[in-house]
Amino acid sequence: MTTLSQRFRSQAFGAIRATGAFRSIGDSRWRGRRLLILGYHGVALEDEHEWDPALYISQPRLESQLLALRSAGCTVLPLGEALAAIEDGSLPPRSVAITFDDGSHDFHERAFPILQSLGLPVMVYLTTYYCDYEAPVFKPMCNYLLWKGRDRTVALTDVTGRNQSFDLRTSDGRAQALSALFQPADREHYSGADKQHVVERLAAALGIDFGRLMARRILQIMRPSSVQQLAAAGVDFQLHTHRHRAPLDRDLFMKEIEENRTRIQQLTGKRPSHFCYPSGNYRAEFLTWLEENEVVSGVTCDPGFVNARSHRLLLPRFVAAECVSPLVFEAWLTGAADWLPRRRTHAYR
Repeated sequence: MTTLSQRFRSQAFGAIRATGAFRSIGDSRWRGRRLLILGYHGVALEDEHEWDPALYISQPRLESQLLALRSAGCTVLPLGEALAAIEDGSLPPRSVAITFDDGSHDFHERAFPILQSLGLPVMVYLTTYYCDYEAPVFKPMCNYLLWKGRDRTVALTDVTGRNQSFDLRTSDGRAQALSALFQPADREHYSGADKQHVVERLAAALGIDFGRLMARRILQIMRPSSVQQLAAAGVDFQLHTHRHRAPLDRDLFMKEIEENRTRIQQLTGKRPSHFCYPSGNYRAEFLTWLEENEVVSGVTCDPGFVNARSHRLLLPRFVAAECVSPLVFEAWLTGAADWLPRRRTHAYR
């Protein structure tokens, strides 16, 4: 659903574009000194972009956005190379770096063939726990299954242990069902096998063929063999924590980085030094801990452009998805989008 704010921004961009300002801003010295980091998450294997259009993108929409880079005269660089160019003042015009979060199977199947055909470099921030544990990621899969059952009211007593029905036809009803699923899992520290049993029982209760979803590898992280294959083909795998979480305890945070780095290095033969905050959430303490771990860059999900003054561990990034219109995407490529006010931040309060 398009919000009032989104409609206002689209109207504003349309008016700005009509004046020829998109081209002027894109050709300006101001844009020439700035890097746009594009962030993507999932590329739909089936209907995931309909379930969460702010997180997923369809393959045709992704391809059209990547082709738009060429039409806009953008120079696509590996992120490390782009950051070095900012430091020495050699950044090419309309520079862009492409990143994908999580390392899901759909990246291998849907995104990589397009990137490879266009000759575009890409960085993938890989969360490694589910890479070795072949199962869908628990919380997103619960959310996805409830969305697929959104035409009914259902009792989930066998799954939640509660004698309660949930109206899955509304977002509030689905949120209540998610809470009933997540609370015992978090409280009792369910193992990976326990979580898998929950999603299997949930799918059965909703009449969904879970075996087919497993075979399709929806909401699964790519296998180690896929990581090795893509790394050999030039994909740059970097840090995203082992379990996709950033603990507030220093020792636990450091362990997440260490386990993540060790596994990526085992799979790729390279020591990763770039980082993406899980869910984009960051806080001041993390910067010190990342510096101790010799991490050279950290990307957020706060929209914006990178310049010489940007903190290297708090790099802004524009997250592109199905909900991003071609006009808004063009506004970011040219730099015009940075001229409208923004309030969004993922910093912990």
